[in-house]
Amino acid sequence: MTQTNPYQANILIVEDNPTTALIYSSYLDADYRVTSAVNGKEALEYFHQGGFELVMLDLSLPDTDGISLLKHIRSMDEKVPIIIVTSDYSNEQVLIALRNKANDYLTKPIERTRLLVTISNALREFNLSQRISALTNANDGASFHGMIGRSLSINNIFDTIRSSATSRASIFITGESGTGKELCAEAIHLESDRRHRPFIAINCAAIPRELLESELFGHVKGAFTGANTNRIGAAQRADGGTLFLDEIGELPIDLQSKLLRFIQTQKLQPVGSDELLQVDVRFICATNRNPKEAVAAGLLREDLYYRLNVIPIQLPPLRERGHDVILLARKFLRDFSAEENKQFQRFAPAVEAVLHAYRWPGNIRELSNIIRKIVVLHDGEIVTPHMLPSELLEAEKITQGGHTSTTVATPQPKKNPTYSLQPLWRSEQQVIEFTIEQCQGNIRAAAQILEVSPSTIYRKMERWQQEQ
Repeated sequence: MTQTNPYQANILIVEDNPTTALIYSSYLDADYRVTSAVNGKEALEYFHQGGFELVMLDLSLPDTDGISLLKHIRSMDEKVPIIIVTSDYSNEQVLIALRNKANDYLTKPIERTRLLVTISNALREFNLSQRISALTNANDGASFHGMIGRSLSINNIFDTIRSSATSRASIFITGESGTGKELCAEAIHLESDRRHRPFIAINCAAIPRELLESELFGHVKGAFTGANTNRIGAAQRADGGTLFLDEIGELPIDLQSKLLRFIQTQKLQPVGSDELLQVDVRFICATNRNPKEAVAAGLLREDLYYRLNVIPIQLPPLRERGHDVILLARKFLRDFSAEENKQFQRFAPAVEAVLHAYRWPGNIRELSNIIRKIVVLHDGEIVTPHMLPSELLEAEKITQGGHTSTTVATPQPKKNPTYSLQPLWRSEQQVIEFTIEQCQGNIRAAAQILEVSPSTIYRKMERWQQEQ
């Protein structure tokens, strides 16, 4: 069964039992577009047609070995998420599949919640890698492992990532929702010597509380009601690589204590098992809350916080990143125009003025959504003010002398008794000198804020001295 929503992910289910395939489809139809194949040959025919964003592959097929089909699909597409399905209670086939770049696995019988959580996690990781790949190819000259920006604040983040990436020390990322915490965690992983090992991300707020421990540490068959098979947890899958725990404050307190022991010992214990498993994991966590307030409120263990907060990274909100807003908006415009087969090339100056002045309470995620909405709903080569969403224009109204006006309107000349008219070069000199003063004489830092090269500032300063 196929849905009509064009933004639903396309999933290919490879399952030789029509009844089982129908059950899976009934679980997924509300959120995804599902196509079913009954054997390996049919699966390859569908996959060759393209457009699938996830494959759910049963290892037991009538016409081929599931591992061989997995390898074939992976040779055609290195990035598409592949979730294997098996009835084998042992981990041997699972480990073989994971070594051949399967993203995750499920064992029959599959519960609806487990299926939805697994697919959601796989697609989220896939979408993140796609964004990183696209952003890395940006021609703005301001991309660092997919993070876009030239502002002083974001360049300081880049420097912190470079200096800390090769360490084993835990990193604690904070920042408002939508500032790119997961993208930052991925950049740390890609900059580290673990880049060729797994990067496993867990959103603690998106997984039902009763499944969190199992999702993190795994479980053995019979550990709890519904645990019909063994399961390898995220921590074990991240062995040798990086484990990213987003929204760490959403972990239940009792699970936080188990996580603390795991961090200290690098040993994990699957739910229902007496066996301790040794792993090598680099920890990165994130939250959009103030972690010290969460500790004071009893939502985050103090000892866990200090154990994780070895290297803190505070991501700045978009409203504090100056011209980065325009760099990101231009990149989103190019990406979404290509994706939607539209012809947009640039923003009108008045539109960029609105984008630059807006406060962006939803940060980069809100900016991305608005640019996508513009591209989907309109056509043309230039984004003009009438294409902006009404809520953006309403929010951009500012008060001047008790009257309301919008930044889209062309400003009219008016007398201002508090400001003396002067040549443009003199105003420029005052801005540059003020910025240098605020940066305590650091020309490089001032140049980053002003978004010019340090040599430009030196040339201007030399000319001013000659004219005195």
